[in-house]
Amino acid sequence: MNLINSLYNAFVQNKEKHVFCINDVFYTYENLLACIIKTRKIIADHIADNESFIGLVTNNDLETYATIFSIWMEGKAYIPVNPTAPISRNEAIFKAIDVHYVFDSSQKTDFTSFKVLNINHFENTTQSLSLFEPVKFDDKSIAYVLFTSGSTGNPKGVPISFKNLNALFNELDIDDEYKLKSSDRCLQMYDLTFDASLTALLPTLLVGACAYTVPSNVIKYLYVFKLLVKHKLTVLKMVPSIIYYLRPYFPEINATSVRYCVFGGEKLYKDIVDEWVKCIPNSKVLNHYGPTEFTVCSGYYNYKIADSNKSHNGVLSIGKPFKNVDYLILDGNNNVLPDDNVEGELCLAGNQLTQGYWKNDKLNASSFFINKTDLDVAKRFYKTGDLCYRDEDGFYMYVGRKDFQVKIGGYRVELGEIEYHARNHASTNALNLVVIDVKNSSNNDELVLVIESSKFDTTDLLVYMNEKLAEYMVPNKVFFLDKFPYNSNGKLDRKKLKELIG
Repeated sequence: MNLINSLYNAFVQNKEKHVFCINDVFYTYENLLACIIKTRKIIADHIADNESFIGLVTNNDLETYATIFSIWMEGKAYIPVNPTAPISRNEAIFKAIDVHYVFDSSQKTDFTSFKVLNINHFENTTQSLSLFEPVKFDDKSIAYVLFTSGSTGNPKGVPISFKNLNALFNELDIDDEYKLKSSDRCLQMYDLTFDASLTALLPTLLVGACAYTVPSNVIKYLYVFKLLVKHKLTVLKMVPSIIYYLRPYFPEINATSVRYCVFGGEKLYKDIVDEWVKCIPNSKVLNHYGPTEFTVCSGYYNYKIADSNKSHNGVLSIGKPFKNVDYLILDGNNNVLPDDNVEGELCLAGNQLTQGYWKNDKLNASSFFINKTDLDVAKRFYKTGDLCYRDEDGFYMYVGRKDFQVKIGGYRVELGEIEYHARNHASTNALNLVVIDVKNSSNNDELVLVIESSKFDTTDLLVYMNEKLAEYMVPNKVFFLDKFPYNSNGKLDRKKLKELIG
C-alpha cells in the first residue's frame, strides 16, 4: 500500500460524503480536499523545499486535520504539540527538531518566536485537484516525530517514516479481523500528539467513512457517551479509562450499532471488559498492543465474547504479533528466553520500527539491538520495557512495566500483582485503583494503594490482601482521591499522582 496515494484517492472518490463531525458540525471530503489544496499552496508559497519539518498545533478543527495530509502530500513531516501543554515544553520540542514554521489555527498564537502560518488568514485558492496530487517522496523520509516523556525529564523524539506507516497499514489491510466500511461512524477521541489517533483516523478515511472527534476541553468519557448515543457510532477506538468511567452508566447502554471496539494505550482489565461487552452485544472487541517506537500497533488480542479469555493478574492478553512482526523475550541479562511461560522483557522487530530516537545515541544504544531470528536472519529489535511471557498457545501476557517493578526490603515487587489482588476484594472491584511506590521519611521505598473514591474503611481490604500477598507486598498506606489525574491522551499520569499524595 502507498498510504498517501490511497488517502488522496479516498478523498477524491468520496467527495460528497461526511468525513468529520467536529463539535457537532459535519464536514464533507470535498471540504477536506478544499482545505488541503489551500494549505498545500501555503506550503508551496511560503516554505522552502529544504524545510523538512513543520510544527503543528493540534487543535480540534478541520484545518488541523487538513494540515497533516497537506504536509504529507508535500513530502514533509509534522511535529505535533498540544496547545494546552506548557509553552516552554512545546518550544523545546520545536527547537530540538530545528522547526522554523508552525501551523496554528488558533485565534491567537503563543508561538511568536516561530514563523506562524494560520490557514484562516489566507484567501481560499481556486487551484484544481489535478495540480495538487500527492508528490513523489522517498518512503524512508520522516512522516512525523512524536515526543514521549523521558526519565530524565526531557521528552524523547520518536521519528516515524512513511515506510513505517505503510508497513502498519499493510498489516491492517491484510488482517481479516478488522474491516471498516464506508458507512461506518468512527470515534476519534485522541489528541493528535498521541499516535493512537492515527489508527483511529486513517482506517476511517481510507474507506470513506466518517470520524467523530472529541474536543480537548470536555470530560472525555461523557462526550464519548453522548456521541455513542446521539450518532450511533459503529467503531470505537478508546483507551481503557473511558469504560472505567462509563461503568456506572453500563445499565443504560445498549449500543447495538457498534461493530468494533478497539482498546489500546494501557493495560485492559478482563473483568470490566466482561461487563462492557453486554453494552455492545454486536461488537467484536480487540485489544491492541504496541509502543510509539513501533508505529502505534504491533499486534492484538481478539476477545472471545462467548468463550474463555486469556489474562494474567486480571489483565487481558495482548495476543499475538502481526504477520510480519517478530516478538522475542529477554531475561535480565539480555539473553533470549526460548521457553514458554517465562517472564522477561518483550522486544519487537519489523518494518514498523523507528530508525531510532532523535539525536540520542546513548538511548539508542541501550534500546535497540541486533538478533538472529529462527530463520537465521539478523533483525534489529526494540526493547519495549514491558514485562511479558508467551504461553503454550503462543499468546503473549502482559505482566507490567520494568520501571513499575520496585524493590521493597530487598524483594523485587511487581505492582500489577498487588493491584490485581486489591481489585478482587468486594469493596474495590468496581473502583479504579493503582499501587505506587514513594519515598518515606527514611528515604526508603514504600507502597501506597491509591483508590479513586470517597474515603471508606479499608480494614477488611487490608486483611484480605495480607491473606493473598507476602507481608512486604501489602501497601503501608491507603490514599483516596476524588479523581485520578490523566494526561491529554487519557493515560494515567503517575508522576502527577505521586505529586498529589506526596
